[in-house]
Amino acid sequence: MFTDKNRLSAIIFWASAILLLFWGLGDRGLWASEGRWAEITREMFLSRDFLHPTINGEPYFDKPLLSYWFIAIVSVITGRLDEWAVRLPSAISGLLALWATTYLGRKLWSREVGRVAGWILLTTYGFLFWGRTAAADMENLAAITLAVAWYWKRRETPNFFSYIVFYLICSLGAQTKGLTAIVIPIVAVLPDFLREHRWKMHLSFSHLMALTLGAAIYLCPLIYSAMTREGYQASGFAMVFRENIQRFINPFDHIEPFYVYLYYLPELFLPWTPLFLTAILTMIVSLKEMDSKTKWLFQASVLIFLFFTASGSRRSYYILPILPFCALFTSIFIKIDGKKRWKRLGLGLQIGLFTMGFLVEILSPSIWPIVKKHVGFVPPESLKFATLILGFLALAPFLLRHLKLDLMVKFTGIGHKLAPLVATAAILMGGFFCWQQVILDTYGTERPFARELKTHLPGLSPTDIAFYRHVSPKVLFYLDLPKPVRVLKEPVLVQDFLESDRKLKVLVLIHGDLMDLFPDSPVGLRAKQILREKVYPWERKGHRKLVAWMILD
Repeated sequence: MFTDKNRLSAIIFWASAILLLFWGLGDRGLWASEGRWAEITREMFLSRDFLHPTINGEPYFDKPLLSYWFIAIVSVITGRLDEWAVRLPSAISGLLALWATTYLGRKLWSREVGRVAGWILLTTYGFLFWGRTAAADMENLAAITLAVAWYWKRRETPNFFSYIVFYLICSLGAQTKGLTAIVIPIVAVLPDFLREHRWKMHLSFSHLMALTLGAAIYLCPLIYSAMTREGYQASGFAMVFRENIQRFINPFDHIEPFYVYLYYLPELFLPWTPLFLTAILTMIVSLKEMDSKTKWLFQASVLIFLFFTASGSRRSYYILPILPFCALFTSIFIKIDGKKRWKRLGLGLQIGLFTMGFLVEILSPSIWPIVKKHVGFVPPESLKFATLILGFLALAPFLLRHLKLDLMVKFTGIGHKLAPLVATAAILMGGFFCWQQVILDTYGTERPFARELKTHLPGLSPTDIAFYRHVSPKVLFYLDLPKPVRVLKEPVLVQDFLESDRKLKVLVLIHGDLMDLFPDSPVGLRAKQILREKVYPWERKGHRKLVAWMILD
């Protein structure tokens, strides 16, 4: 039952989750792959075709359709398609993943285990980073965690309803990122599935029917897209094979050493890495003493890790779905009886890391000059202020634990040893993602470049605008043109464009390509540079910045 204490701590937890996931969500410009999700959705609205994704009018069936549809639904409901709208599905998925994680902890161990796991997951770097990023990774993580939570909820009632909901969650997850949303839940429940021959109870007609229906639900969008493509040069089925099967067996990119997740996972789990690594070492030497549910969690985590390691294609964010299991594992380590020496070690290391974190923030006024000398970076006054304030705020829970520890325990709903650490983690991680990162985005150059370029384009047709070699989806999104622009792959095509009979033309290219195209004079006397992406002193790739030239006939 919920007591007033439990109700208050739950309210504070979910309020904190909403704050950390949604605060300033749309304040930063799009970065890296976010541009693809934004531009594909924008072009879906332009073409009124939501089955055949394109970038600049060219087929781009790199991911399943559902992640784009989620953004489109948000756009229709809110009437806006901007950074906030394209990131909102990820943030909502983060809330769902938190709920599933806390439910698993509460269902299998205790309410406090679930609550501690929820706080740890919420304040990890990998979770917050991808929960505030426009991509399909957090949706994939949420689907996997929800499917495993549903398995344990309906474990003792293996009927058609239990099966179909499980496969429906997996199928929807697979339609956001790929087949890992189907494979990983099965891998995760496999140790329990095989224990004591439990698999025998699942050999039923209702299970077969649910599996068939779940597969049909997953395949329907792919089949309909293939049937209606009419000259569209990309295939959803080819995408499924290329991005899932081929990447696993014979990868064509993202090839990294097999041991790469041994440091990617601790990196994603920051700042809780010291406690997590201590928990792993402790549990390994205590494997025989584990109860059956903790043993399942350990085995499931190992299998998930081995699955991603076995894949030939590896990237840090691929292993993101393991984070809820790691949070639960760390929470159990804190709450189990005994192991006091190991707990003291883990908590000591954790306190040391947090102390280092807030000391760096507090001492930042003396650190900034060193950064300027060696890197050339000069922080704005707002960043100096934010960093200093966050340092003192993160220090406060350590100071208050001797005066107001009971209050922190009441607010967080967790034990007195961990409550100050959770408060410090929430301040440091929330402060970075919701405040400092937004300030740092003022140094982003692609969004202001594209927006300023747009002011030079009124009266020009998209056919009067050309990009050399390639065009960034982010730039296309911010330009918001009604039709695709020209992308000139070869120098001879650039010359043809410059010599065309159009009275006014705009050519956009990377600064480093200028000398290759025009070794004598940039574009001749008939042209002038109207815009260049800003280059800061600490940036080493100024030649990769965009420039725009206006060509007069």
